[in-house]
Amino acid sequence: MLSIAMTLHVLGSVIWVGGMFFAHMALRPVAAEQLELPQRLPLLKGVLDRFFRWVWLSVVLILVSGYRIYFVPFNAEAGLHVLVMLVVGTVMAGIFIFIYSMPYQRMGRALDAGELPLAGASMALIRRLIGFNLVLGLVTTVIAVAKPF
Repeated sequence: MLSIAMTLHVLGSVIWVGGMFFAHMALRPVAAEQLELPQRLPLLKGVLDRFFRWVWLSVVLILVSGYRIYFVPFNAEAGLHVLVMLVVGTVMAGIFIFIYSMPYQRMGRALDAGELPLAGASMALIRRLIGFNLVLGLVTTVIAVAKPF
């Protein structure tokens, strides 16, 4: 059972962190260079529509498997690195839920209403928060592999 939980945990992490890396470091900069705001924002919203479905699944997989691994085989007595990953993962999930609930929804409403400045401001906030979550995800990955404490 532990190997199944670990596999689901790693798959969820790869999908989420890898997707954030691709969107933040590759897709968005190219879209900003090649597309004007009226074309770029609907593209990015469409990408987020699809990506966020996978993020929801990933968040559930990561949290359920992470807490299960921490409490079932380790009886909440794993190394400090595991506790740090658990806390950071929970914070990341909270940031994602905020992104989805506030600026992402506001961006969709603004695009539907043709309010490009508001949609752009919402996308800028989404970009910053995804960038922050990306850093947290990469640091957590290093902690998982290096077990530094």
